[in-house]
Amino acid sequence: MTSYMRRSIDPRDQYRRWIDPRHSSLRLADVVAYLQGCGWKSLPPDRPGLLAFQEPTGESVNGRPVCQFVPDSEEYDNYAMLMFELITGLAEYEDRSASQVIDDILRSVPRDLPAGIAAKPGRPSEVASR
Repeated sequence: MTSYMRRSIDPRDQYRRWIDPRHSSLRLADVVAYLQGCGWKSLPPDRPGLLAFQEPTGESVNGRPVCQFVPDSEEYDNYAMLMFELITGLAEYEDRSASQVIDDILRSVPRDLPAGIAAKPGRPSEVASR
């Protein structure tokens, strides 16, 4: 009888191939512009280091707005983890995959265009310079 062996995966790498690696390279200004363009409302922060954005539905639970949190700086050591959590929350809210959310964030970023050519209507235009 033939016996086969399955390649083992280190538990620390178990989800690595499932997670879109682009989450860690998203720029803060692009993510904020995406949220604002999708109707998320910026609220005064209630915790240090994080911006708060209320869901477009305006839903609240026990008088507290339902929000997603965005790091207020790209310089944090845990920026990639915070972006992972944010994109996961947005994907859940939007009922689609995290990769689709990332695609839309990246599509909404105006690219450097030749002089005299305007960005497409409806796309956020106020993003940090690269």
